Amino acid sequence: MTLEEYFYYRKMVAEFDPEAMKKVETKSPPADATDFALRVSYVILNSGMRWTVAKDIWNRMKPSLIETGEVGDTFGHPGKKKSINQVMSNRSEYFEGFRMAWANGSDVVIEFCETLPYIGGITKFHLSKNLGVDVAKPDVWLERVAAKTGESVPGLCGRLSEGSGDSVSTVDYVVWKACQQGWWNRGD
Repeated sequence: MTLEEYFYYRKMVAEFDPEAMKKVETKSPPADATDFALRVSYVILNSGMRWTVAKDIWNRMKPSLIETGEVGDTFGHPGKKKSINQVMSNRSEYFEGFRMAWANGSDVVIEFCETLPYIGGITKFHLSKNLGVDVAKPDVWLERVAAKTGESVPGLCGRLSEGSGDSVSTVDYVVWKACQQGWWNRGD
């Protein structure tokens, strides 16, 4: 993806969903243990699921998490349900671990994220982004775009970040959204 293509997609994404674009541009670390646990819970829920489906489930689940600290009957996936309940129950301890990791830099936060329930080798990047780390998630969409130019996902997003002045996380979101909406043409 060229810088010019990136600028084109960024404009499209900003017009398509200005609120989401604003959120990704201003992502900051969680303010407290509950904020942290909710962000982790959302990523666990979203893992391996279309974001449109996850969004609907999240809108049903979030009030229960805030009110009771548990998923309740809002969602049925046993592994994710157990993991989300575990994060909510232990949010103070997990948040303290996050704060210690944050004090030691982005790489430590990324590795810390992988120690959380249901967070794996790719999902740790998604969670890290949602916790305020300026990093790209090497998901299938970004891997395809990067492969087209012979780059890694960090290389692609770093290059476009440097050229555009946007954060790596913003570049990640724009490229992902362009693919997800079918705007990016793989050129096959």
